Amino acid sequence: MRNRLWKNLAAMGIAIGAGSFSLPQALRADPFTTEDKAATIARLKKNLFYLASPYCEGRAPKTPGSERAGEYIADRFALAGLKPGGVQGGYFQPFRIQGANQEGAGVLSIKAGSQEISATDGKNFSVYGLSGSGKAKGGVVFCGYGIEFKEGEGEKAFSYDDFAGVPVEGKVVVILRESPSKRPDGSPFAEGGRVRTLGSITEKVAKAVARKAAAVLVVNNKDLAGPEDPLVPFDFTSFSPASRAAKVPVLHVKRELVDTILKASGKPAIQDLEKKISESGKPDSFELAGCEADLGCSVRRGANEVPLRNVVGVLEGKGPLANETIVIGAHYDHVGYGGFSSLAQVKMPTLHPGADDNASGTTALLELAHRFGSMSGREGRRLVFIAFSGEELGLYGSVAYCANPLFPLEQTAAMVNLDMVGRLRPEKMSGKDRLLVQGVGTSPGFDGLIEKLNKGRDFQFVKQQSGFGPSDHNSFCAKKRPVLFFWTDVHEDYHRPTDLPDRINYEGMTKILGFAQSVVAELSTVAEKPSFVEVARGGGQGRPMGNRPRLGIRPGYNEGETGVVVEGVSPGEAAEKSGIKQGDRIIEMAGKPVQNIEGYMQLMGTIKPGTTVEITLLRKDQKVQVKVLIPMPMMGP
Repeated sequence: MRNRLWKNLAAMGIAIGAGSFSLPQALRADPFTTEDKAATIARLKKNLFYLASPYCEGRAPKTPGSERAGEYIADRFALAGLKPGGVQGGYFQPFRIQGANQEGAGVLSIKAGSQEISATDGKNFSVYGLSGSGKAKGGVVFCGYGIEFKEGEGEKAFSYDDFAGVPVEGKVVVILRESPSKRPDGSPFAEGGRVRTLGSITEKVAKAVARKAAAVLVVNNKDLAGPEDPLVPFDFTSFSPASRAAKVPVLHVKRELVDTILKASGKPAIQDLEKKISESGKPDSFELAGCEADLGCSVRRGANEVPLRNVVGVLEGKGPLANETIVIGAHYDHVGYGGFSSLAQVKMPTLHPGADDNASGTTALLELAHRFGSMSGREGRRLVFIAFSGEELGLYGSVAYCANPLFPLEQTAAMVNLDMVGRLRPEKMSGKDRLLVQGVGTSPGFDGLIEKLNKGRDFQFVKQQSGFGPSDHNSFCAKKRPVLFFWTDVHEDYHRPTDLPDRINYEGMTKILGFAQSVVAELSTVAEKPSFVEVARGGGQGRPMGNRPRLGIRPGYNEGETGVVVEGVSPGEAAEKSGIKQGDRIIEMAGKPVQNIEGYMQLMGTIKPGTTVEITLLRKDQKVQVKVLIPMPMMGP
């Protein structure tokens, strides 16, 4: 495998040396001394550009790119001098997670008038990853965009129902993706947040199933179809939560196929139908007389369907502390081609390179392995380097490790986590480089440790006492292990296709690496094992998650000031529409004070989607009140 990997890298123009780097004597003796910055940056770029390249396919589970990334990390561990720390003498710790797999090809045949139409899986149609398993046979009904919506009363009432007046029970329902393109004022299609919710395939299918549809055929609207009318591959939605999976077969069919059955039934073409609906703002649903569909697919869904693997390398300890462990971790998975985890809400597979999230943390992990592996005669605790998989879907890799630790957790002195360390930027007021540090309160000496090691580096820390949050340190904190988590905050490219390698601050990464190296060196040699302190779990401690109701802001993590700074506003979403601007500070929401990011997220969790909430802002020392309609969460592509 390694030789094949080298050849593939060479074909991409990425050169990999055969030997490990030998650190200068000064660095062996003094962990605060850094090597030549240019050499470090060159090494960081080589690793990060590979991990965030199209070759690694966004490192999503079930992609060959994820396998390539794992092999690459294992090879880098080996070159750094790390021993295999996985199972059966290798670098990998396999585990399995929830998801779905398609078994065999789906089938679809349609009788339309005198025509017998057979379709081919992968050519004329594909099986949705959220599909149920089974067979279906029945008449065909066209239900427009598959939207049902009612709002308001009296003169302000608005209702729209694509299912009204057509027989759905026992039928195969054809629905368009997205929502009507014409969005007149006063309709739900005029507002961005609701448009996304109403256009959700998950919601459309659920409404059809609630009316006892036998199956659902989904077709691209004109905008999504473009010139090639691409099909959505199974894996794009195969990680849908089981609660959102359909109970009937759901297929994605080509527009050409739908046009054939429409014509055979004496109906207008699909482009004429969607144009009529959009221009009128009214449904146009009907049964296709003389048309019957026979279809089926086999989908296996469960808690242990998808195999993944952590990558584990070890530097053994030496001396009286040798049997204790420091874990240094970073997740190497990302969201692949989008799907439910994309904040860009892409409707078709689009590469999400994940340069900052978390090729940056993985690259930092490889660099630390490289540096510590090059130190001869190092004494202190064992260092276990783990590249976790499955983090984006629910911290699965770190949970799996903590459930089946390769080195005893009771002898694990601390865990240091690196996730999104590629966008170091100055704090606006002080001008100092702003580094977020979580878990400061999980051991009595941690606050003093990071302050001591900050001398000469001058980071502006944003500290959080708790060790709980949506990254892999959470799993260790839950097992009562002290944790420290370093990251540089979310940004406008987070979970979007624009998270690219050329947007990384490589000089900033070298500064964080020097600091992280010093922290690990100290933790690995301090005589007294760090003790764990239980810190109350706060809400929203970490990065935003994809499918929650949200205002459409990028909240900032601030220290010492009340409220939450709005660092960015998403175009077309609730915050922008209500007048919230970048630089505003949210100090009150729904009549309750907002003290910090944790309080903000807790309050957001209590507000019912679809309701209007009053928010008090501080804008240039002036209080401003706005009313915001909290949108329904995006339920899927």
